[in-house]
Amino acid sequence: MGIRDLIQETLFSLSSNKVRSFLTTLGIVIGIASVIAMTSLIGGMQKSFIDEMGLSQARMVQVSAYVPDRPLAKKDADALATAFPEYEDIAATAYGFATISTDKTSYETSVWGVTGNYFSLAVVKAESGRLLEEDDDRRLTRALVVGKGIVRELFGDEDAPALGTTVRIGPNAESYLIVGVIEGNGTSSHYYNAYMPMGTLQSRITGTESYDTILALAREGTDATELAVRTKEFLAQWLKTSEDNVFAYSMQEIINQMNVVMAGFSLMLTSIASISLFVGGIGIMNMMLTTVTERTREIGLRKSLGAHTSDITRQFLAESIALCLIGGFFGIVMGYAASWGLAGLVTVVQPGTSGFSPVLGIESVAIAAGVCALIGIVFGFYPARRAARLDPVESLRYQ
Repeated sequence: MGIRDLIQETLFSLSSNKVRSFLTTLGIVIGIASVIAMTSLIGGMQKSFIDEMGLSQARMVQVSAYVPDRPLAKKDADALATAFPEYEDIAATAYGFATISTDKTSYETSVWGVTGNYFSLAVVKAESGRLLEEDDDRRLTRALVVGKGIVRELFGDEDAPALGTTVRIGPNAESYLIVGVIEGNGTSSHYYNAYMPMGTLQSRITGTESYDTILALAREGTDATELAVRTKEFLAQWLKTSEDNVFAYSMQEIINQMNVVMAGFSLMLTSIASISLFVGGIGIMNMMLTTVTERTREIGLRKSLGAHTSDITRQFLAESIALCLIGGFFGIVMGYAASWGLAGLVTVVQPGTSGFSPVLGIESVAIAAGVCALIGIVFGFYPARRAARLDPVESLRYQ
């Protein structure tokens, strides 16, 4: 039997029992759809996270220390820059809690002081206006850059025209000018933050010269994780404290940890979905055994006309594989559609977010197709062999 004849026989057999074929493939459809939906969602979440961070963030090393009466300061950042030429640039942040108010409302939040190069290192972009610069820090300007969450709390809508508005901050209710609004939605880490020059925060809000975090950008080609380890060792000696009081970690470590968590989550969901695939495979075997019984006389006739055992085996095995591949195709389509629907629910469950786009990788489709073919072979082999071993004489007598 040629390939063309085999395909025609397979399609004819499946189309003659459309309803039964459809019901048989449901288990495969549900299992594959579950796997595709989950892998697409996880892939979309990872891509969204990486895109929000920016490619350079994998080279970022964040440094902090908890030493009584010895907070981090500018001299510590300068020491790091001198000791490690592997760092391309170094910035710093500090924060304090303050109330930001307008004539109509007020909002208590974290107010961050940042050095002029912070926004370029953190890959933060302004949706309107400008970001803080070195000159703002040097002149101790009362300029303010805010996230859209702050705009929403103060003006009722995150798209309200806040640029150029004067607000009051601090115990003396001093006036600050909003010079920029940061782009981003409710999932952004900057959404509810307000930023002012480091020197302004230190002199007018906190009254100290300390830093809370030092951010250092490793040069391209540098192992940021290994550099973070050496930075921790150096800073512990520099501050004359235990390494347990110093924290230095690269964003690459966070990305790696996230990938491990996502991979474990994906494996767990795939294992659960595989139950549906197993049940679907049993359904395929049950249908094929029923088909063999119903077509006993046909099998006997074919064998009596010269069909080989291998021809009968290939015929029924092809039908089993075709059922699984058809179920897999519809499962992939339904799973990807479901992933978009679930991703859309994010904006409903968590207002203020823009959601994310599911990502369906070619490897996921290939694996799904391979799994379907494997199920067809495994669960279709026994019925196919049983059909091939039927005695032609006894088969022709079967009623």
